[in-house]
Amino acid sequence: MFSNKYFLYPESKTFEHKFNTDDGQLWYGKGTYKIKKKKLFLSFGDSEKEIKDENRITKIYDPINKTDTLLVEIIDKKLNSASGHIKFKEEYFYGDFENGTVEIPKSKFENIENPIVETFIQGSLINIELTRISELSVLKITAFDIYNNYHFESNFERILTFSSDELKTKDFYNTTNKRKVKFIMEK
Repeated sequence: MFSNKYFLYPESKTFEHKFNTDDGQLWYGKGTYKIKKKKLFLSFGDSEKEIKDENRITKIYDPINKTDTLLVEIIDKKLNSASGHIKFKEEYFYGDFENGTVEIPKSKFENIENPIVETFIQGSLINIELTRISELSVLKITAFDIYNNYHFESNFERILTFSSDELKTKDFYNTTNKRKVKFIMEK
């Protein structure tokens, strides 16, 4: 009913923790780790910052070289694709198949001071206000995982003891002593 996984990355000595509860919550943590004497020392960093930095809307303005077309780049980092569409006043603008860039003639926004466009990505609608439309040249929408609501594990340390590949700790989200939790090496 739940999934609790630590992903250890030996080359960078970093880890990710993803814990899905049986009631639909998603806990996420990220940081650095070290192993000493059958103990795994996890130092959780600012896990929220990492995801919020991935989810962003960037507006690039060029007041000198004004164009009559707005370029929209939609990048879905969760699916590792550049695709999507923009909707404005019941009209849809789709990206090309090669790079996912959407081109919208700025004439569509005439007589509207700050138009609001809508995009649909990862199962969620996002409204974006376009300010200074005459100078706006590129709109970049980057999404890592906007659909999920996270509980972030940040800025603390956790120590897990283990024997062979089996965790031996009571600090494992109230799992019972009868339930075995093991490390599994994946490639």
